[in-house]
Amino acid sequence: MFNIKEYVDKFKIYELRDEKADSWIKICPERGGIITSFGVNGAEILYLNKETFYDTNKNIRGGNPILFPLCGQLPDCKYTLNDKEYIMKNHGIARTALWKVVSKNNDENASIKLSFKSNKETLKSYPFEFQLQFEYVLKGNKLTINQQYINNSNRIMPMSAGFHPYFYVKDKKGVRFNIDTDEYFNNLNLETKKYSADSICLNDLKEFNLICYNKQDNMSFYLKDLNRKITFDYSNEFRYIVIWSTPGNDFVCVEPWTSKVGALQSKEDLLEINPRDKLELSYSIMVE
Repeated sequence: MFNIKEYVDKFKIYELRDEKADSWIKICPERGGIITSFGVNGAEILYLNKETFYDTNKNIRGGNPILFPLCGQLPDCKYTLNDKEYIMKNHGIARTALWKVVSKNNDENASIKLSFKSNKETLKSYPFEFQLQFEYVLKGNKLTINQQYINNSNRIMPMSAGFHPYFYVKDKKGVRFNIDTDEYFNNLNLETKKYSADSICLNDLKEFNLICYNKQDNMSFYLKDLNRKITFDYSNEFRYIVIWSTPGNDFVCVEPWTSKVGALQSKEDLLEINPRDKLELSYSIMVE
């Protein structure tokens, strides 16, 4: 049985549940369309710092923030397009925007569709008319996010897309990754190292910020303290995996990105949507 309920936790929350699998997701359209919680077999998978969720002046630390049209940060938060300079905050404009609910369904799964459209404020930092439509689908132990990026402008729209899920973990040393890649780049010391199954060893003593090119349209990692295997499946546009963690916090972020940091300025690996056209992508998280 699939259920959808609404309640207020300072902001309106939509909770989708699969009763048979004892799984759920919680979504807050007002706070960037973010998934704040994802649980399977009664166990929470995601980390959330509720103080940052309740404070609209803070970036939410936790859940599954949406990255668009930028992944990461820009030098001095600036980029140039057609000889004009624009300012954009880290990870873009979608994660702080007000999303609206388009539809809900609880027949063969539990799903909700959200929409975010360009407006006067977004045009100041990103000069394109656009619409995003995301459908969150929960069934069993799997969460799927079907995405539509719609260009309503009369010119090509360059963009990056990504997600920033915070996975709850206390034993960071017990996290093991399975990624089809040859090497990874450390964004902190700017070193490139060869990848192997045991080469990425996290701990809680220092920050980790790594990026690698993934050859496949899937990857997985194991959380020892939860005894859970997490598997990502996604459209092949999500070329990169970013791994980030900081000392003193019970999370590891494993993030699918379509481009590297600062692509709006570097113009590398940008996705381009033709005028009056759309791009459809998919991303799923399965918990075993």
